Amino acid sequence: GGVKEIKPYVDKFIEFAEAHPQYRFLVTPIGCGIAGFTSCQIAPLFFKAIHIPNIILPKDFYDVLLPLEENVINQIIH
Repeated sequence: GGVKEIKPYVDKFIEFAEAHPQYRFLVTPIGCGIAGFTSCQIAPLFFKAIHIPNIILPKDFYDVLLPLEENVINQIIH
């Protein structure tokens, strides 16, 4: 499968993590490696997780997501 097939599982994970703040989730760069996806392909799936305090994403994901977040904020402001 591709990124579209992974997205529902990531969404479900984020929903679960938000509902269970007593747990800490250290996310690994899923799909990046043997599966052949890049951080640029997978990280956007975790966009909603950027500011969820009990989800810790890989640095590579933050490197992709933080500039995206700035772009979204700039679009909203302007």
